[in-house]
Amino acid sequence: MSEFIFDVVHFARDTDGGLICRCPHCQSIIGVEGEDGDDVRGEQFQCRCEGWLEITANARYIKLRGDDTLPANKGIPDE
Repeated sequence: MSEFIFDVVHFARDTDGGLICRCPHCQSIIGVEGEDGDDVRGEQFQCRCEGWLEITANARYIKLRGDDTLPANKGIPDE
């Protein structure tokens, strides 16, 4: 497991209306607490894999349609 808090640059809504993003550590789709983008941008969350992530302040909301999926999020955060 990486010790870094990785940046997440995309998030979306799941079929149940909850907000989701892709964990940059394990690439799993996870739910995040918040009603809208303003609630989650700039916030840190921990995945089930125990990796930490931060949804960046300029993260983009993606509207998923049909079989669409979130793109991978991976990279070392700026130091």
